[in-house]
Amino acid sequence: MKLPPLFDVHPARDTDYSIWPLAYCQSHMPYDFFGGAGLYSNKGIVTVPMIYTLLVGGEVGGKQHVALVDCGFQKGDWLKRYSFSGWEDPKDVLGKVGFSPEDVEAILVTHMHFDHIGNFRAFPNAKLYIQLDEYLGWSEAVCSAHQNMHSEEERAWILSSFDPEDLVHTAEGLAKGRLCFVRGEEEILPGITAHLAKDSHTFGTQFFMVRTHNGPFAVAGDTVYWYSNVEKMWPPGYNQGNAFNQIKTFLQMRDILKNETKRIIPGHDPVLWERHLTWVTASGNQVAEVNLRDGDKSRKPYGIPAFSPESS
Repeated sequence: MKLPPLFDVHPARDTDYSIWPLAYCQSHMPYDFFGGAGLYSNKGIVTVPMIYTLLVGGEVGGKQHVALVDCGFQKGDWLKRYSFSGWEDPKDVLGKVGFSPEDVEAILVTHMHFDHIGNFRAFPNAKLYIQLDEYLGWSEAVCSAHQNMHSEEERAWILSSFDPEDLVHTAEGLAKGRLCFVRGEEEILPGITAHLAKDSHTFGTQFFMVRTHNGPFAVAGDTVYWYSNVEKMWPPGYNQGNAFNQIKTFLQMRDILKNETKRIIPGHDPVLWERHLTWVTASGNQVAEVNLRDGDKSRKPYGIPAFSPESS
């Protein structure tokens, strides 16, 4: 299902993308972790999706690009550390819309928390795009933690969502020419532009604007956990940055999208499935079809019921 155009949908550089947010597992955590203390305190536990987003398209008439915004985490210790269920391998997740990990040429990392970067080695042909501020910020934080803190308990908050091994793996990618640093606002692929949200959720969190024939969409990662963050201007209860800078990012995103917040793909919001054509697979994980480029066909399997978007 397509949203009405926001403005001129055929700029000088004509790009178009299909956009599929894909849940690869589910998390069971307190409401206020995502929605914020005050608004969601004492609400109990909520099940939220862990998501990466597939982008397929590019310049009309040119080469097709296949990019993934974030890439999830590997099955292992993190599954035991937090309350997750239904974890799926990327080959199974991407297979639901007809692609494989080998097809992915670019992983656009919104930030370096484990659930957004930890599984990039599962994509053998992909280059990794990270804001330089993010990479340097975590490098310094880990160094300082080990130099100045004397126990795992003291380091627990710093490492609560960050795996130092990801610094090792990204350094290996750097040595092999697979790691690309982004500096501020840059067009990574035709029609996909990175925007730095410095010192917001983390040191160098970024979100991506995707230009389609149906207007722009923002793939937000954890710059926006839930729609309520940006619609109520209320930061989440957990972040490792500056909440005031998060609010600036919310305002920036709303301005770019002319207040059409439905065009945001948040990092962990189950409401996403209510706002876009969505179906649930046998694993219990969801697939949303946010936008189809011209000429592309729906990937929803025949006979599987879909959620009805709010606007239908």
